[in-house]
Amino acid sequence: MIIDCSISLALFHHKKHNHNMKVVEKDKVIDGMLSDELKRCHEMLESLERSVSELPKGSINKRKKKYKGKVYSYFYLKYRKGEKVINQHIPNKEINEISRKLELRKKYEKEIQSYKKKIAHLNNILRTGKKRGHGNITQK
Repeated sequence: MIIDCSISLALFHHKKHNHNMKVVEKDKVIDGMLSDELKRCHEMLESLERSVSELPKGSINKRKKKYKGKVYSYFYLKYRKGEKVINQHIPNKEINEISRKLELRKKYEKEIQSYKKKIAHLNNILRTGKKRGHGNITQK
């Protein structure tokens, strides 16, 4: 069955009446799929960036203090705000929630990098196709 498809595709490309057909006419489906994927990647990237902006940044650290012979420990969130380093105390009951949010932020940031690479790759493919006369592709 696969052999039949490849043979019919080869015959399509080599028929006499198909010889004058421009490459853009042959690749409209692929071009449309790539453009749709590029649009989807842009939408996912925007969504992930919005989600990351709502999550806390930084890392959780633990401090120990001695007071009247006893050792007390507490947690704080350390992050940058411009040039300043901020140390924000975290109540014990919020540590798990903030830890979960920080992990989620890390996961989303990795996905953002992945989508940026996909977008660059798709733009490169679509731009290369456009340079070779593969159609008029609108990009976001």
